[in-house]
Amino acid sequence: MTNVLFNRRRAAPVLVAGLVALACVVIAWGLARFAADQLVANRSARLLYEERSVASRLAHGTVHTVNQDLILIRGIPQVLAQIEQIQAAAEQIDDHPVAGLPPAKAREALLANATLKPVNELLHATQLYFGADLVWLATPDGTTIASSDAHTADPLVGENYGDREYFRIAVLGGNGQQYVIGRKTRLPGIYFTAPVYQDGRLVGVAVVKLGLRRLAHWVDSGLSFVTDKNGVIVLANDPTFTGMAVPGAGVFKLTPAERRRIYQQEDFTVVPIENYDLSPATPAFLENEDVEDGVRDPRLVRVRPDDQPYLLEADAALDSELVIYTMSEVPTLGSLFVERRRYAVLVFALLLSSAGALFMLIRYLRREKLQLTDTLAKNAALEHEVKYDALTGALSRGHFLKRLRAELMQASATEVPTSIILVDLDHFKQINDTWGHALGDTVLATFVRLCHESLREDDICGRLGGEEFAIILSGANEARAFEAAERLREAVRSARIVVDARTLQFTISAGVAEWHAGDDDNAWLQRADAALYLAKSRGRDRCARESDLRVLSRAGS
Repeated sequence: MTNVLFNRRRAAPVLVAGLVALACVVIAWGLARFAADQLVANRSARLLYEERSVASRLAHGTVHTVNQDLILIRGIPQVLAQIEQIQAAAEQIDDHPVAGLPPAKAREALLANATLKPVNELLHATQLYFGADLVWLATPDGTTIASSDAHTADPLVGENYGDREYFRIAVLGGNGQQYVIGRKTRLPGIYFTAPVYQDGRLVGVAVVKLGLRRLAHWVDSGLSFVTDKNGVIVLANDPTFTGMAVPGAGVFKLTPAERRRIYQQEDFTVVPIENYDLSPATPAFLENEDVEDGVRDPRLVRVRPDDQPYLLEADAALDSELVIYTMSEVPTLGSLFVERRRYAVLVFALLLSSAGALFMLIRYLRREKLQLTDTLAKNAALEHEVKYDALTGALSRGHFLKRLRAELMQASATEVPTSIILVDLDHFKQINDTWGHALGDTVLATFVRLCHESLREDDICGRLGGEEFAIILSGANEARAFEAAERLREAVRSARIVVDARTLQFTISAGVAEWHAGDDDNAWLQRADAALYLAKSRGRDRCARESDLRVLSRAGS
């Protein structure tokens, strides 16, 4: 019994030591892998960066090609809309509408119309010259009156496409563009439209359809593809992708009826592309998936069920109606895993003895960095609170007066004319009493916004207190400052704030004073305040200059 207890007591420390040793081995191995990751990343970052640069150049080149093609294609209906022959034909049909006729009789009458026959020939020539699928002219209600296929057995003439979005945009005066499945041809294409005017009156709409087969050069590399604004793949180098949707596409938010109307189908399969399982050795620039202005940074993806990595980059076309996705293979990434394992074995023995110290050092440095970042953020927030008015975003009184003294010293040293505008919101207390303080705050913020919109970018606006503001205009004499004050007053007077179906309009009074040699900040502000008082005494909603006071003084004497 005694020997058993003795053996157990001896075994316990051995077990603990074994567990500690195992933990050290595991930690050392983890650090070894980490070091190997860094070594591999340093060696491969340059190659991966070059591959990313090539992929980015390919993507940007593709987007440039798409934009140039779209500019050219979009110009076709716009040019057609300027041709007098087309304008006259559209006006003639618009004056004698065919909307009341049955489709068959309307088509027969339109095809027999002598005025439209040369228009049909012109549209046919346009189709052949630009390589379009269809070109037609329609009335504002959507009825096709001339088309490039008028010579065929079943032309578009007499058909009505007034319900299409691309058509409605042109009727409203815009240049339409939409990917849609043809109602008659059942073939996908991108439709471009432009309004046709005669003497300022809308008389028709010019339409050009471009089939996707003519745009195949957009996606002639890798697994590149193009989506419409709803995220549906309309063109792809891999034809199996066509008709699928990207994850989170807007098409899934459309109603079944809207999907049928645009795409002639209700159900869409999500394209089998997913994020690639990144190796820890992958450089950080490949892990960035931030999206800004509709452009996603290159990221690693794979196409199920394969495990081949691709660099995917998305960029919107010039009009944001199309999004171009380029996918390029990344052959360097496959060799990272072999390199990583070899380096892990080489550094394992070196890291085993210093694993604990290294771990503590990393934690310490990380904690210090977080503390420093937090301190800097708090200091920045505190500095912002001191400098700016929290309600309006204008400079606070203290910081504005500091800037005023600095501008005064600069004007004194350089003799550059500098003026100040003192502004007071008229009847602001009445606004607060009638509409409430919340809306009063909105009025103050609106005034500062109008200051930024109406004045120069380098003009300095500050809130002195309540509804009183001041603006420094460097390089402006009294006359120019008065013009700026009048411009601001007109902008404020034209502004409207709508609350609960009621409209609030407010006005300002302003006094303008130019800096004179020998002035300090108080004297300068007092002269501007006197001009402001003159503006108020004249009935408010007006501006007054310091020179007006001198004129009054001479008149009184």
